[in-house]
Amino acid sequence: MNRSMSPELCVLSVSDTICHELSSALADERCAIEHAATGEEAIRRSYCGCTSLLLLDEEPPDMSVIDVLRRIRGSDRGHDTLLVVLSPRADEIDRVIAFELGADDYIPKPIGARELSLRLRAVLRRHRMGRATERILRIGPLTIDTKTESVSCEDRPLRLTSIEFRLLEYLAQNPGEVHERRELLGRVWRWCEPTDQRGAASRTVDTHVKRLREKLGPAAEFIETIRGVGYRMRHPC
Repeated sequence: MNRSMSPELCVLSVSDTICHELSSALADERCAIEHAATGEEAIRRSYCGCTSLLLLDEEPPDMSVIDVLRRIRGSDRGHDTLLVVLSPRADEIDRVIAFELGADDYIPKPIGARELSLRLRAVLRRHRMGRATERILRIGPLTIDTKTESVSCEDRPLRLTSIEFRLLEYLAQNPGEVHERRELLGRVWRWCEPTDQRGAASRTVDTHVKRLREKLGPAAEFIETIRGVGYRMRHPC
C-alpha cells in the first residue's frame, strides 16, 4: 500500500461521532474516514490493505484493544497499518504495553478534535518523511531501504514492524554511537512526555531490541548492548 496517496483512516469506536469530528479537521489531508464498530471489522480492514491508519478509540464489544493490537501486529497482512491508541488510561504501564504491542502512538483522553487531528497528522507526516528521501543503508549483511521501509539480510527479506524498522534505522544511521534507552524512546517512539519511571522505559526498549535481534538472524550481533547505558550499532569489520 502507498500511504502517500489519500490515506484512509479507520476509527474503531462504539459511536461514529469522532469520525464526523475528524472529517472536517482532516479535510486537507485528503483522508477518507471510515468507522468500525467491532474489533473484527477493524482487523479485517487492516488485513485487506484498505486502512492506512487505525485509530483505536474505545474497547470494542467483541475483544479488547490489546487483542486488536496483538492480532494486527502478529500478522503479515496487518504489517503496514499505522496504529494509534486513544485511551482514557494515562498510566505509564498502559502506554508501555501499547508500544510493546506495536502501537505507533498513544494519545491520552480527554483530547479535542483539533489536537487529535494534529497528532494524527504528525503520525502520517513522520511516515511520509521517512519515505521522502531514498537512501540505502548497509551494515554488514543488512541492507536497509529507508524509502520503502524494507530490510534484507544476506538478500533475504525481513518482516519488521514499523517500530522495529525505525529502531533499526536509527541505530544504523549512527553506527558506533551509543544511545541511551531514554534517547531511543524519544527518537524512535516519539515519547516526549517526561517520565521518572526508568524501569518501564527500559523494558519497552529492551523488549523491542530483543525481538529485532531475533528477526535479524546472523546480523543480530551488530546491535550491541552497552551495560547500564543502552545500545549501539557496531561498525562492520
